[in-house]
Amino acid sequence: MQTGALAAVTGVPDHRYVPSVAVSFDSEWQPDLSGAPDTGCKAVFVADPGSGKVFYEKNAHTKMYPASTTKMLTALVVIENCSLSETAEVSRNAVDLVPSGYSTANLYAGEVFDIETMLYALLIPSANDAAYVLAEHVSGSVDAFAELCNKRAKELGCEDLHFVNPNGIHSENHYCTAYDLYLIAKECCKHEIFREIVKTKRFSLPATDIHPENDRIFSNTNALLLSGTYYYEYCTGIKTGRTNPAGECLVASATRNGVNLISVVLGGQSENSKGLNDRFYDTKRLFEYVYNGYSHKTVARSGDPFLTLEVENASPDSDSIKLVIGADITAFLPDSLSRDEIPFSISLKKDITAPIYKGQLLGEITFYADGTLIKTDLLSDRTAEAINREYRYLLWNIAFLRQ
Repeated sequence: MQTGALAAVTGVPDHRYVPSVAVSFDSEWQPDLSGAPDTGCKAVFVADPGSGKVFYEKNAHTKMYPASTTKMLTALVVIENCSLSETAEVSRNAVDLVPSGYSTANLYAGEVFDIETMLYALLIPSANDAAYVLAEHVSGSVDAFAELCNKRAKELGCEDLHFVNPNGIHSENHYCTAYDLYLIAKECCKHEIFREIVKTKRFSLPATDIHPENDRIFSNTNALLLSGTYYYEYCTGIKTGRTNPAGECLVASATRNGVNLISVVLGGQSENSKGLNDRFYDTKRLFEYVYNGYSHKTVARSGDPFLTLEVENASPDSDSIKLVIGADITAFLPDSLSRDEIPFSISLKKDITAPIYKGQLLGEITFYADGTLIKTDLLSDRTAEAINREYRYLLWNIAFLRQ
């Protein structure tokens, strides 16, 4: 294996092989995260859900109370197990289970709504009664639904999560980590209906025969979406949470210049030293830290040569070839990281002998770009013809006469 640092080079092969590019994230290859803003929230995790690249974490694997960010997992399980057009009836139990002081959609026992409407009520005003309605509809009981949620979370890789209800109403036995919530949000955002709901600013619950007034109008609890102190133009959702034991919580998403981020902050104060709510203040600053401190950079271009090889059994005029990169490589990197500081490694195929053709696959190169591992193919820049029989015989005779 060859290793080194990247240098600017040129050259364009005539590809016969279509090169591949594989991207992954490995924290061992990421330098210590520095420069990120201090956060008032006790647990933080910020990453790109596409590549898995982590931009900042703090106590990300510490057990915390999630409050209403729980409702993301409820929404996921409902979306995966129901049709949006199905209807669910509000039970007396679903209304009565919500303790005083917790948010509701002002549902009435006997009302019937489709699942899509209940998901809007669940995620926009963070309605705890809607959570119970959905749990009962899917599993028949709150306890059975909690078991289903825990099973689904385990499938997603959540190793420190245990839920006992569908809404985050406080319980000592209802907990998870910031990293768990990131995994859940990442899966939720694969569903178009979820993405559409969590970015909706306002929602009206339709009137029914039981409640004919059209007065149940709600704003999204995510202040990053609404005009005012915390508004962030690139925010696309997701879910707030708050109880006294949990503190201020927020799972948020943003998109700017094609880069998607998910941020999780837990355990914040409702009013920090600046008089601002930690969950919104911290999240906005974390997003800006990434978007203002990182940019797309060209790591290497198709045709860049990285190694010269002497080819066995090749004719004298073609016994030396260059290995060139097969595809353009770009990465979202810190502005402070220069191109020639990016290390790489090269792995070659065994027994590279003539004949070799221009554009032939001969190895792989992996760039270690701030924790992002980008692997692509190395191709021959030229054809190396095999030595012909007559010339080989001549060389044999010369060697024999010299003995």
